[in-house]
Amino acid sequence: MTLLRSFMVGVLAVAAARLVQPLLADSRRAVRRLAWMLLLAPYFTPVLLTGYAYANFSLSLIHHPAINVLFYSALLWWKFTPMAAVILHFTPPPLSAEAIYCRKLAAAPSPFGHGAFLIRAGCARGPVAAFAVVFLCTFAEFEMASLMVVKSWTVALFDAHAGGLALSESLRRMAGPLPWEAAAIATAVIGLGRRQAMPARRVTAGQSNPWLAWCHLVIAFTFALLIPAGMVLWGAIRGVSLLLENFVITREILASLLFAAGASTLAGLAVFGLGAAARGRRAGPVLCQIILGAGVLAGLLGPLVLALVVLAAVQLPGLISLRETPAPLVFTLGLVLLPLAFVLKRVLELTAHRGAWHLTALLQKSRAVRELNWRLDTSGKFWAMVLLFIWAYWDLTASSILAPIGMTPVTVRLYNLMHYGQIAALSAMTCAAFAAPVLVCLLARGTRRWWAPS
Repeated sequence: MTLLRSFMVGVLAVAAARLVQPLLADSRRAVRRLAWMLLLAPYFTPVLLTGYAYANFSLSLIHHPAINVLFYSALLWWKFTPMAAVILHFTPPPLSAEAIYCRKLAAAPSPFGHGAFLIRAGCARGPVAAFAVVFLCTFAEFEMASLMVVKSWTVALFDAHAGGLALSESLRRMAGPLPWEAAAIATAVIGLGRRQAMPARRVTAGQSNPWLAWCHLVIAFTFALLIPAGMVLWGAIRGVSLLLENFVITREILASLLFAAGASTLAGLAVFGLGAAARGRRAGPVLCQIILGAGVLAGLLGPLVLALVVLAAVQLPGLISLRETPAPLVFTLGLVLLPLAFVLKRVLELTAHRGAWHLTALLQKSRAVRELNWRLDTSGKFWAMVLLFIWAYWDLTASSILAPIGMTPVTVRLYNLMHYGQIAALSAMTCAAFAAPVLVCLLARGTRRWWAPS
């Protein structure tokens, strides 16, 4: 069931990504910015928030499981389409639409022959890689499936392990899903490994009908972010007084902030630090690329598989002393963040203003030059680290398995409470947990004059 659902979501995500691609490359800046905002918002919405908001709705469909699964699949489609769109945007086909049309006029091939020509020319590599990445993310999804009571191999494995299943048996049960994940990773690597990423060229407004694309973006934004956020905020208004009387999640929020800081720092150093080392030395590039590539591939396996593997590793005699420390969780979250960090790094490289940045290096240091350096170079890395930090903060799967005793992350606490239904106090706690990393990131940005390089 999970396999078929992941396959269908992957196909639909690539189709929707191709539909919205002209908006992402529109020549009008305002249209382009709005399209990117509507596209990325569902992906960066915490799945715990979406699952909690629709938990009661899914419970009302207990006698209609097919409708519940269909709605869950739609949420996955809206949430993971941005990944396919980003891949298609930064890996455009080697042949332009005009060149393909000219070949049709010149050769007039059959539909089969034309499709074979496009595959030989490499035009299918981007869509195939996008399908593989979406399939992988959908296949390994756990949080929403658990809260919405949808059958999935991840939910069955996690519940069995949490119920006392032996670790060896948990690892044995991964033998079935693991080949599918490995196949998806191999497909994505083959599809993108020989392609040089570059932004898609700008298109004019008249090249495609945008109404269907706008409808998809608005619907995805509404159901994946707007409705869940509105439901949680409405409940929080009624429960804020109870939360102020007894703020019981301070320790859990601090633990999540510490884990997120460690994991995002580890992923950032690995991607930006190893990347710089690979460019700066002769003997180092191959080793650094191997290490980084192995880490990215491991991160694509998902937090559930990685957490169980790391849990098995820390049972070994040489590593057992790390079992009750934050190190296993920070290491696992760092690996999970590596693929996203690598993508963000490539986006920064493609959008960097290298000429302007070099001119600022030639000028004398001043407040104006410092601000220019921030806008051209440091701000991009800062916001990339912010995304990694928030992504790690909202992790649930690895945190549930690897968190040490006495340092329970806030997501684990909220997840356990969410099984009792939507209550005002819990909605207020969710809002407080949501606001904590945002406040930390705003504080870091407000103090950038003290730590940002000049």
